[in-house]
Amino acid sequence: MFSTELGKVFVRSATYERQFLFKNPWDLAMVLWIPLATILLVWCIFSQTQITNLPIGVMDEDRGPVANTVVRYLDASPSLRVKQLYHTQADAKAAILQRDIYALVIIPENFSNRINSSQPAPIILQVNAQYGTHSGIIQTSVQGVVGTLSAGVEIQRLIKQGMSPTQAAIAYSPISIQRTSLFNAVNNYQQFLGSTVIPALLHILAMVIGATTIGRELRDRTLGQWYRYIHTGTSDLRRLTDSEQRLASKEIPS
Repeated sequence: MFSTELGKVFVRSATYERQFLFKNPWDLAMVLWIPLATILLVWCIFSQTQITNLPIGVMDEDRGPVANTVVRYLDASPSLRVKQLYHTQADAKAAILQRDIYALVIIPENFSNRINSSQPAPIILQVNAQYGTHSGIIQTSVQGVVGTLSAGVEIQRLIKQGMSPTQAAIAYSPISIQRTSLFNAVNNYQQFLGSTVIPALLHILAMVIGATTIGRELRDRTLGQWYRYIHTGTSDLRRLTDSEQRLASKEIPS
């Protein structure tokens, strides 16, 4: 018996809200469109499992063949994208301040000549450390590119000395790592984050909608009308006069 009455109250309350929402588009947006937009926004945020194509700038002061190879390798990295080649420090600094790029790779003069002469040839990386995630990915990716290029240069030098390619690779890196993923082979936290963030946001929106509904009834002084409709199902949503509002407010049980 109690469940039947509770079901009738729920149906009447839903009918009351449906009639009200169809006549008030802003309240309808609060109940329907804003939650849908929130879910869509969260889905868009977590739709990409990894950060890729971070824009960086390159300042090539050498313009040699090895420097060109460095630029191609940087642009070929999945996490990086060489957005523009800069010729002055001022232009590169302005691009970083405007967030057009997150880092600047500087290839110094005589870079190719120093490599051909078996001399140290450092590459300068300037990163906007304000963005911790971006800067960490850029540093790791640039380090991987430089390490790959350095290994290739060293192996070529050993081959020119008469060593076979296999022996040159072993001589350059005699110790290697064989990686085997035992669990969590795919580092995809999209499902984990989405399953926690979306319910939390919907819970917050539900609390806001509930507070808005009660505040609306208090503001319009229609709690009596709402109460009468739920228990009898005979009231409508026409605007009450002041005398009717006072009478309806007296019908609310204490």
